[in-house]
Amino acid sequence: MNLVTLDEAKLRLRVDGTALDTDIELMIGGASTLVLRHLDDAANEFLLDVNGDPIPEQDVVVPDDVKNATLYMVGVMLRDPDGAEGKDWDINYLPRPVTALLVSRRKPPLA
Repeated sequence: MNLVTLDEAKLRLRVDGTALDTDIELMIGGASTLVLRHLDDAANEFLLDVNGDPIPEQDVVVPDDVKNATLYMVGVMLRDPDGAEGKDWDINYLPRPVTALLVSRRKPPLA
C-alpha cells in the first residue's frame, strides 16, 4: 500500500512535469514499505477498522506524521539514488528524521 500519492510527492519534491513520474512512483512504493515495516503492528491503527478488518485502501486515512516520514524517504531516494547517505544511518534503521516522526507510534517506542 502506498502511503502518499504521486501528486503529494511531486508537490513536496517540487517536481513539475511527468518525466520522473515512474521513478517517483517506485520510490513511493519503496518508502511506503520501509515506513510500514518500521511501524510494524502500530500501522494497524490506521490500516484496520475497530473489528480488526483491513480498511479498503481507498478509504485509509494516513496520519500526517506517517505521510511526512514517507515523503522524507522519497526525497532521500530521489536525492541520493546510489545510497551514499545510507552510511550515515545506524544499521537497520531509517534516517533519524524519519524515525523521529514515527517513534511515538511504535509500541513500545524505540529507545
